[in-house]
Amino acid sequence: MMRVHILPMTLALSLLTACDIGSEAATEASFTFQTIELVWQGGTNCKEGVDGDEVTTTSDVEAPLCATVSFSYPELSSEAKPEAAAAINALIREELLDQAEQSSTQSPPTTQAALKSFADDFIQAFVQEKNAFTDWNVERSASLVYASDSLLTVLFEESGYTGGAHPYSGARYLVLDAQNGEVLHLADLLNNGYAASLNIEGEKAFREARGLTDASSLDEAGFIFDNNVFALNNNFGVTQEGLVFYFNSYEIAPYAMGPTQIQIPFEDFQSLIRPDGPLSSQLDS
Repeated sequence: MMRVHILPMTLALSLLTACDIGSEAATEASFTFQTIELVWQGGTNCKEGVDGDEVTTTSDVEAPLCATVSFSYPELSSEAKPEAAAAINALIREELLDQAEQSSTQSPPTTQAALKSFADDFIQAFVQEKNAFTDWNVERSASLVYASDSLLTVLFEESGYTGGAHPYSGARYLVLDAQNGEVLHLADLLNNGYAASLNIEGEKAFREARGLTDASSLDEAGFIFDNNVFALNNNFGVTQEGLVFYFNSYEIAPYAMGPTQIQIPFEDFQSLIRPDGPLSSQLDS
């Protein structure tokens, strides 16, 4: 059974304002959104849903416990930018379903129908797994962490467990053009040749986040970079403070060391920002 929760309050993205460095002024984005939460469960030992509805099995094949699939995501609307809102909604839908490579010429799937199909497949795999002696679960979410007139940052997170030694989790940022919903890359935001200087600032932030001195060897500390030289990845977002980068578990270190998130303040790379790019409004006028 599906439980649909639409959070009752429609929030203006102006709550996530973008402020010019050194300025009190705030730029309001022209979107509003509501958060939609979907939950499916299946198995022979599922507990009652939080809304009081009894959850039923989705298959006649007996499963030992319960499988749960949940999604949470924003649905945007905009009177000023309806096409951009539609494009962003479609991209969020695709990313939640791991369909980032879907051709833009194809019609996007109906959100709840496509997510339900994913949930049905997950639950079906669970109830047919004879060695499933613990609950399975997967939780995927998308959340807006920053918005301005020029861009939005969306954080996608996933966690779950399907047996094995430990659960899994991961996070990924996407920066989107607020005018058309297209994905923006670092090259769209920063001047040509930015990489070397940004990596220097990134390494400072990384060492601080991980409690490493300037003289500490990354390799000896347990981190894996080519030739033992720090390099930023492409998993980045724009926040009100600057650029955030996220290294998932297993990406640069063993699972036991966990993920690493770092923040590079605008003032540390201000000279790298393209004057004609989406971040130019962050510079002092």
